[in-house]
Amino acid sequence: MGKLWYLAAFALAVFASSALAQENAATADVDALLSRFSEDADHFTQTDGAALYRTTCQACHMEDAQGDAGVGAHPPLTGNSKIMSKHFVAGVILTGYRGMPGFSSMMSDAQVAELTNYVRTHFGNDYPDPITVNEVADLRPPENN
Repeated sequence: MGKLWYLAAFALAVFASSALAQENAATADVDALLSRFSEDADHFTQTDGAALYRTTCQACHMEDAQGDAGVGAHPPLTGNSKIMSKHFVAGVILTGYRGMPGFSSMMSDAQVAELTNYVRTHFGNDYPDPITVNEVADLRPPENN
C-alpha cells in the first residue's frame, strides 16, 4: 500500500507541474497577443481599415463579413442595410450594439473612421460617403472618469 500511495503522489506532482507549465505557456501566448495592441495593451496599434477589421471584427463577423449564425449570432456586414449609415457603423464600433462590445476606449477617432470606411467600401458594400475623423469625434461618448 505504501508504494502505491507514493506512486499516486508522484503522478499527481508530475501532473500539477505539467499543468503549471501549460498555464505559463498560455499566459505567454496571451501576453504575445496583447503586445499586438500597444505598450499599455489598452489600444489597438493598427491604423488602416483592413488591419483593424482583421484584428477587431473578423473573429465574429468572419473573413468575408458574412457573419455567423447560431449561439451568439453575429450579423453580416455585407448586404446589411444598416451599413448604409456611416454614423450607425461608427457608433456601433464606439459604443457596441447588443452583444458586441464598444471599442471607444481602445481606438482613436482616426482608427474608427478607417474601420467604418473600410467596412462600408468592402465585402460588396459600395457607399461613397466616407465618415471623417471630426464626425467620429462628435459621435464619441463622454469618458466615464
